[in-house]
Amino acid sequence: MLPALLLIAASHGSLHFIDDDYPKALATARAQHKPLFVDFWATWCHSCLSMQRFVMSDPGMKPVADEVVWASIETETEKNKPAVEQYPLDNWPTFLLIDPEGEKVLGRFLGSGSVQEIRAFVQEGVRAYASGKKLEPAAAAQREGDQARMRGELKASAEAYGRAVSLSKPADPARPERLTLAARALLKWGAPEALRACAKLGLVEARNTGDSAMAADFASYVDECASQLPKTDAEAARVHALAIERLKEITAKKDAPLAVDDRSDAMANLVEMLDTAGQHDEALRTMRERAQLLEQAAAAAPDATMASTFDPHRTDTYLYLGEAPRAEKLLAQREKQMPADYNPPARLARVLLEEKKLPEAEAAVDRALSMMPRSQRRVGILGLKARVLKAAGKPADAVVREQLEVLRALPAPQRSPEQETRLEEQLKTAAK
Repeated sequence: MLPALLLIAASHGSLHFIDDDYPKALATARAQHKPLFVDFWATWCHSCLSMQRFVMSDPGMKPVADEVVWASIETETEKNKPAVEQYPLDNWPTFLLIDPEGEKVLGRFLGSGSVQEIRAFVQEGVRAYASGKKLEPAAAAQREGDQARMRGELKASAEAYGRAVSLSKPADPARPERLTLAARALLKWGAPEALRACAKLGLVEARNTGDSAMAADFASYVDECASQLPKTDAEAARVHALAIERLKEITAKKDAPLAVDDRSDAMANLVEMLDTAGQHDEALRTMRERAQLLEQAAAAAPDATMASTFDPHRTDTYLYLGEAPRAEKLLAQREKQMPADYNPPARLARVLLEEKKLPEAEAAVDRALSMMPRSQRRVGILGLKARVLKAAGKPADAVVREQLEVLRALPAPQRSPEQETRLEEQLKTAAK
């Protein structure tokens, strides 16, 4: 029997998903001569759960319910390892539209989106699949960028997305997505010329991205690019100021097409920017508003599982505000309500560590680990356990060794050579 969390996560209203069986989904799409829509998600990913529970289940998705074959792939499930290796991800959630005949990617949508954006994404992919004709230049460049990114070719993906932007007409509804993809790709590339181009893109285009989650993401990406430029750079200062202004505008707009989770994300990014700019009082006010937003959403949820969608952000908010006991109370209660879910005790361990309740933190992290697969998330929670043990003056070598073992067994796209090197260095240092 599936835990309650997974039952809820697999429910998508009028959309009928084939869960955790890529071969079956692919065969079904081939038999029905339809594109395959794949939702790559993880149980720890609050944006994934928000998209499933509040966007995919929305009645507004019904018009496209029969246009594609729907599949969901939980990226930490062992049986899904081949699919995760076939389609490398660097963002959760990632939504792909796939031509089932050659398994080529028709479209790639990263992160959160509104019902309108996801519906349009599906409709565009269906048109591309059905027509069999050559794509118009901007769409072809975007697809080239998608394919380059999945091959790990950062420069090529950034250049292709840049062409997609330049080839898009101002009124093209896909232009905001292409701008966001371009900014993210330049940030990922990370070369000095890429960061400079990203900052310039922000100055020119920040007001041309609408007011959805994409617009908030765009502001955050260009701000991060600017943060890596020299501190004396006047252009970087202009980007920082503009990013703050845009996030204020987006979060203040009550009718912006933002899910609660998206609005909360934008507010958190705004707080970080305000703190960097030395505007801590305003950051505190924004974080208090975020707490109210999340508490209202949780109170309106029909059950504990739906309310838990907001737990990661509520935890971060309470810790920022210096209210760790509120986070502890929330997560202790959630663990009782959802005993089969490792996320509440994992989050609780972090809070208890913050409160220096070390025996309780160790017990909580052990409860979480006892339910977790050998997954990417397990590597992080083992890292949390290592911090708890070190704070308590206990050896953490065995935990670090397990981190390395799990990391090396992950699907290739989820492995981090840099993290592996850091863990190896930790073990060498401890052995001296």
